[in-house]
Amino acid sequence: MSSQAHDPNCVFCKIIRREIPSATVLETDAAVAFLDIRPVNHGHVLLVPKPHHANLTDLPEPLAAHVASLLPKLCRAVRAATGADGFNVIVNNGRAAGQIINHGHWHIIPRFYNDSVNWPWPHGEYVGDELGQMRFRIERELNPPRGED
Repeated sequence: MSSQAHDPNCVFCKIIRREIPSATVLETDAAVAFLDIRPVNHGHVLLVPKPHHANLTDLPEPLAAHVASLLPKLCRAVRAATGADGFNVIVNNGRAAGQIINHGHWHIIPRFYNDSVNWPWPHGEYVGDELGQMRFRIERELNPPRGED
């Protein structure tokens, strides 16, 4: 697990410490939101916890809850400021999912009818008992069996 106050090589940590300028739109003691300098659409905001954690799964639950609690207000503001028809809230967790900066964060991307963003993703389906097996495996991870004393 990667958790520390900051990572001197992390671009988001540098923004949080004001070593790199940003267009900050919201800040609390534990989080900061700023405009993405390479937006999917204008108004694309990044919401970042201040302590360095490599990705969402490394965030302590109270910190994740605080940061996530900012999403409704921030999304309303982005939608109103941009005149967007909707928005996506996205977390890319890990390189395979498109995470580029190893500091957990949320994207708030304003969306417009007929914009150039390709959505929705293709969808698959479960076959046979795959759905039940996947449910069992996830539930087992959420509630691991207790070791015998």
